[in-house]
Amino acid sequence: MSVDTEAEPMQIPRPVEPVTKPKGLGIYRTGHVALFSPDPAASAEYAVSHLGFQHAGHDDAGRYYLAGHGPDAYSLVYTPGVSGLETISYIVTDDAAFEEAASMLAKAGVDFTRNDEISQFRPGSTLSFRTPAGHPIELRTGFVPDVPVAASTRRPSVAPAPIASDHVVLRTVDMDGEIEYVKTNLGLMESSQIQLPDTSPLMAFFRGSKLYHCMALARAEVNGLHHVQFTVKDAAAVLEASEVMTKNDVEILWGPVRHGPGHNVAIYFRDHVGHILEFSSEEMTILDDENYSPTHWSVTDPRSADEWGTFPPESFK
Repeated sequence: MSVDTEAEPMQIPRPVEPVTKPKGLGIYRTGHVALFSPDPAASAEYAVSHLGFQHAGHDDAGRYYLAGHGPDAYSLVYTPGVSGLETISYIVTDDAAFEEAASMLAKAGVDFTRNDEISQFRPGSTLSFRTPAGHPIELRTGFVPDVPVAASTRRPSVAPAPIASDHVVLRTVDMDGEIEYVKTNLGLMESSQIQLPDTSPLMAFFRGSKLYHCMALARAEVNGLHHVQFTVKDAAAVLEASEVMTKNDVEILWGPVRHGPGHNVAIYFRDHVGHILEFSSEEMTILDDENYSPTHWSVTDPRSADEWGTFPPESFK
């Protein structure tokens, strides 16, 4: 089945500036996230009927592909399995950056798999590997805008309307080791931390390009997925999504909130499987990497969770 969405071209016509390859592996932004589901067809149908995604097709392996309302062919994939994260697919700037990433992984002794097979849902080569904590990463080429995706996308006429995959938050046991790996091997830049009273990191936020984070790590007793975020047009779209989803019997676990790190407005809820998902406005952008210093938030400062004063429920943790 071919990629087929109902979305009309949504990108705002504008002059496009050339982009610069980010540091390290050249990760520019999140392309899509793949989650395991015991019933991918039912999970996909729920994502369409309740969460605003659009069917983009399915393959012979039983994977179901879902598009947002932005430029990507798909932003969310459900793969046959129990639950959890199959992969985070990150986009690098171009073919040269992709080949450079492959070379860098090899030189660093990272065990990775290269797949050059082209198919209906795989338009180019991929590199797949795991971090020391076991978090699955994929690199590929794709759409690379010179401004954040939601900012360059026309406002969808429906709600909820996820536009693109933006970031994933990963539960991590060895925070210090994983932070070092993300900065050194992935080449992501640290935007901020939420710190415990002893200044050890409770959460750490990393970016590939301008947007505040494409990955975050959260201290936990086990490694795995915490939540997946999808960007909507702006704060007003978050509020509208919350209202419509609530009327459609989607339980909002937390929100609307306005996070201190990133200053984005967000809501949290569960998908058909039980994974925590987030819809939020785009985070703040960081334009001057050379002179930017990562912000340190104290966990005792309520603004680190929500500048409007709420705290996540136990069901969110």
